[in-house]
Amino acid sequence: MRMLAFALAGASTLLIAGAASAQSTGGGGSTMSVRQQNGQMVGRMTQSQHYNRFTAEEQRRAGESAPSTEELAAEYGAERVDLALRVSELIEQGRCREARDVARAAGERAMVIRIRQTCRGAG
Repeated sequence: MRMLAFALAGASTLLIAGAASAQSTGGGGSTMSVRQQNGQMVGRMTQSQHYNRFTAEEQRRAGESAPSTEELAAEYGAERVDLALRVSELIEQGRCREARDVARAAGERAMVIRIRQTCRGAG
């Protein structure tokens, strides 16, 4: 009986040691994170990195301006732009049901859905 107890104790010690050694990073395993391996930034950014990121975002946003009515008409058609302007005026006046009816009559299903999302619980 004693031999069985010693055998079980020895076997459990070997199992625990084997599991611990499988989890260790030694023996050729890399301790670098995926970001480090790819040369990406790890940790906090420096002040100059924050500044560069901010200015790059600012320049990107400055280049994006709202397209003019003429540009929209050229891309989507004058009738659709006029409809969108009429519908937006109705929405601003709080007449959402009328705006949905106008868009529905024009066959603009996507516009009707967008009006419904914009005017939840209104008119």
